Amino acid sequence: MTTLSPIATQPTVVAVAPTSTTIAQWNVRFDEVLTVQLENLDLSQTLNAYVQRRLADGNDWAQAPLDYFLGMGPDSSVVADLDVRGTRELRIVGTMSGAGGDVRVTAVRRAAR
Repeated sequence: MTTLSPIATQPTVVAVAPTSTTIAQWNVRFDEVLTVQLENLDLSQTLNAYVQRRLADGNDWAQAPLDYFLGMGPDSSVVADLDVRGTRELRIVGTMSGAGGDVRVTAVRRAAR
């Protein structure tokens, strides 16, 4: 079996609205683990972000029962290792508690061996 090289998402700043905003999305069908770091760069708002996944392109997005990124206070950071075996696509969707603010996302994938 071929081993794929790890792929990283360089730190990227995303504007998150007070309404549902896709922060990042990955095709993870060849991966085992996706390590994600979210940083709430806003100094006054709380970020609530959710992990969503789907098993096939035509499927609806389903919310994963994970609370890693819920209630992230101002100027805070969280790193989570997400088991993505069996998942086709994964995304992180979030909302800000006020008028909107910036979030930085970074990710590293570990491919199946």
